[in-house]
Amino acid sequence: MKKRVDYGDEADGWFAALDDSIAPVAADLRALVRKAVPDATECIKWGTPNYEKDGAICAIRSGKEFVALQFGSIGTGLDDPAGLLEGTGKAMRHVKIRAKTDLKKQLFTSWIKQAAKANLK
Repeated sequence: MKKRVDYGDEADGWFAALDDSIAPVAADLRALVRKAVPDATECIKWGTPNYEKDGAICAIRSGKEFVALQFGSIGTGLDDPAGLLEGTGKAMRHVKIRAKTDLKKQLFTSWIKQAAKANLK
């Protein structure tokens, strides 16, 4: 498989290229991830910003009129009492955010920290 040309790039260009309707949501989500795990690295992998510290934490991806916060192998293990996480695979889960009012900062921060902590086990 051929490696993507943007693999490992900084994520600034990805965020700058977003549609104006979702760019502010993505910027807030990016800030939330950076605040939750300040020493996590951020780079482009598989065409989206990925965050890592001792392993994968989460990724931010865009869709039509939404931004998703995505969790890989820890996805199904996250505490989700409201059932907001979507997905049908073995482990990966995501939540779609369409507007700033959909940002559940406390819950999302908890998920991000749970994912970062799972890498330490």
